Amino acid sequence: MNVDDRLDAILKLASNEHEKAWLVYRWVTRHFRHDSRLASRIGDPRKHSLDALYQHGGGSCAVYADVVHRLLARAGFEVKTVYGTVKANAGSTRLDLSVNHVWNAVKIDAQWRVIDATWGSGYVGPQGFQSEQTDLFFLMPPELAVLSHFDHSDELGFQKRFGVSASLFAKMPEDAVYAAAIGFKPADILHFQRQHTGQPLVKTFDQPASVFRVVQAPVQGRLSRQLQSFKLESAQFEELMVVQGKKWNPMSKDGILHALTMLPERGELIVMGRRPKQHDYEALLAYTVK
Repeated sequence: MNVDDRLDAILKLASNEHEKAWLVYRWVTRHFRHDSRLASRIGDPRKHSLDALYQHGGGSCAVYADVVHRLLARAGFEVKTVYGTVKANAGSTRLDLSVNHVWNAVKIDAQWRVIDATWGSGYVGPQGFQSEQTDLFFLMPPELAVLSHFDHSDELGFQKRFGVSASLFAKMPEDAVYAAAIGFKPADILHFQRQHTGQPLVKTFDQPASVFRVVQAPVQGRLSRQLQSFKLESAQFEELMVVQGKKWNPMSKDGILHALTMLPERGELIVMGRRPKQHDYEALLAYTVK
C-alpha cells in the first residue's frame, strides 16, 4: 500500500476537519523516528517522494515537516512549512536568519495553528530517540506556540500580535510551554518575562497535562515571604500537599479542586500529590522562597 492509499484509508476514519488533521499528525508521529544519521543520507526531503520518505521511516525535523505539509495539503488543508528557532536545539543558518527547527502551520476553522510533529513524536535522550507521542504540539494556538517556536519571518504575525521579540524569545525559559500546558496562562508567562527577563518560572515536572490543571498559582519560580495561594484541579490525585522541609501542609479538597493559601517559609516549596491507594507523593510544582 502506497502513502496515497494509506492517507485515503486514514481520512475515511475522520468525521470533521479537526479529526482529519489529528489522524495525519498521529500517523506521522507514530511512524517516523528522529534519526540524524538518516537525515544526512536523505538531505533535502523535498527531493524524495512520499513513498520513499515513508520507507526511510525517519530523519530530521525537515522530514517531519515536509511529510506533514504534503499529507495535509493532499487532505485539502492550507498549510505552511515554517523555518525558525525553538528552545533547546542546535542552530544552523537559512537566509541569514538563525534557524534550528522546522515545523508547520495549518489553517483550520479559519484560524492558523501550529503543528510540530517532530516534538510530538518523542525526544532525543542519552539513549537516542525515545518514542513518546503527545498532542501538546498539535494545533497549538498562537499564544501557546510563541512560548516555544519563533518564526523569524513572522508571516502569520504571531510574534507581533503577542509582542515576542527575538531578544525576549532568546531569554524565554525552555519550560515555558510546559507551564502553559498545565494551566498557567500564556499571557501571564509573557508578562512575567517582560517584567523579569530571564528569571526562572515555576518548576514543572513530567506530568501529563491530563493529570492536573493549575487554576491559580504563582508563575514565577522565586517567591517572597507573603501570602501565596495555590488552586489545582485534579481527579487523579486523592490528596495534595504543599511541602516545606518537614512541614506538610494539606490542601483543602472540594470535588476535584484542591486549594491552600499560606505564608511560606524560606527555602524550597514543593506542591505534591498522592494518588488513591498509593503511599508515595509525586512532585507537581516547585518554587524557591526568599
